Amino acid sequence: MRKLLLYIIGIFFALNSFANACNFRIANFGDPKENIQLNSKYPEPLLLPDRFGGENLIIPIEEVCEASQNLWGTKLIYLYVDNKLSRIQLYRPLMEDRNLMDFAMLKYGKFNLPEGMPKTRWRGNNIWDKNLEVIEYMVTDIHEGHVEILEIVNKLYLPTIENYNEKVGKWLDSGQ
Repeated sequence: MRKLLLYIIGIFFALNSFANACNFRIANFGDPKENIQLNSKYPEPLLLPDRFGGENLIIPIEEVCEASQNLWGTKLIYLYVDNKLSRIQLYRPLMEDRNLMDFAMLKYGKFNLPEGMPKTRWRGNNIWDKNLEVIEYMVTDIHEGHVEILEIVNKLYLPTIENYNEKVGKWLDSGQ
């Protein structure tokens, strides 16, 4: 009985350390992009301004979470609107695993998948409402495959993101 209890406790700590191993939050919501401090052994992150008033700072997850090899290939995208961090995304395209799903479930809570369906075939989303943040995990099809996205928005910046998304939507609808 003691061995079983120790085994269960060990599994719990291993899973918990997996979820906490990658601290991808290297800036706080509302902070300017100039506050980002990265390891100097990597090249500067890519900063892409867009036509909707935003700037996307794109960082390979390997630069922030070196030890979390199961997430390598994921892009960390910080969206700045009016030079304030407004949204954090983890973007993982074309991977045959569901490592980002596993990470999200361990960090924010499990959600049910359809019975009998392998998680690699599942498409959909789940939303967590945690304190001051709204977190959404989604899997959707893209050209040549699928993408996993984990998106975090502070509730104070929801109007900013809604306005930004409305501009993007109008542009997409225009077909330009």
